[in-house]
Amino acid sequence: MPTVLLQGRDTDEKKSCLARHLTGDWRYLTWEAARDDAAAFAARAVQADVIVGGRFPAKPWPDLPRLKLVQITWTGHDALDPSDFPGGVPVCNCYGHEAAIAEYVLLAMLEWKIGLRALDRRFRSKGWDGRDPGNSHRHGELGGSVLGIVGYGPIGREIAKRAKAFGVTVRAVRRRPAARPPELDRLGGAAELDDLLAGSDFVVLACALNDSTRGLIDARRLALMKPDAVLINVARGAVVSEAALFEALKARRIGGAVIDVWYNYLQADKPPVWPCNHPFQDLDNVILSAHECGATDGQEDRRWQDIAANLALVAGGQAPRHVIFTGTG
Repeated sequence: MPTVLLQGRDTDEKKSCLARHLTGDWRYLTWEAARDDAAAFAARAVQADVIVGGRFPAKPWPDLPRLKLVQITWTGHDALDPSDFPGGVPVCNCYGHEAAIAEYVLLAMLEWKIGLRALDRRFRSKGWDGRDPGNSHRHGELGGSVLGIVGYGPIGREIAKRAKAFGVTVRAVRRRPAARPPELDRLGGAAELDDLLAGSDFVVLACALNDSTRGLIDARRLALMKPDAVLINVARGAVVSEAALFEALKARRIGGAVIDVWYNYLQADKPPVWPCNHPFQDLDNVILSAHECGATDGQEDRRWQDIAANLALVAGGQAPRHVIFTGTG
């Protein structure tokens, strides 16, 4: 009987989520830092065929003769170091957040064009305000806009499909060349990024954070954007120069921004921090959220489906999917 060790917070809940989708007979072990020590983790890890988690007690790792997979329970892996994972063991991420993030992006675009929050506030305070229906305040439409997507992977694909349904022209750039899929009007390589920025009404960042994308959107590239264009960041904060973005928004050199990913995050062993180093919260041309664009019940369930499928592959002697690196610790 294969054994899975669940590590992290709320392991009983995670066990329940995984068990809904995992077929076959499995033995479950759990470890939580709040109630267990490092020695207990080592003793349980030695018994495991799979470890599901990502933030482990201090190294060194014990000998792990049975371990075939370390499965993290999220997608982004820019903050992970292969030396923190057991040597020779594949480390995999998981998916399932694409639809939730795509809906967030479309909501942001629609809100920017229509302004439903403002309509609601005005009606609550003024009612008809002396105007008959033929004398209404005008709002925008999403149809006819141009959307540029930077980084065309699973998230970008789901955004494009939904945007096309609203009559939006959708362009994208990606690092590796690929054939243009039907949901895109144009797909280019990295060399076309400047042209995409200059021609888009909305620019969505959906790329991974790595050496080539850190600071990708800097002052020069922000200056290429239309004066009424909107930047939507659901990738990583560090893809955009924070100071350059703040200055561009404050000076209204671009129309606005929708920001869900940030520059400072809470860490268990450090004092609390504010999400940004510049006062974005004081600007009136931004919509802000706390890294929540993909936080839905549906996403959570899809991720555990994805994890369960990977565990089933390993139990059957097959290679896992979504390998991000092999541990070197």
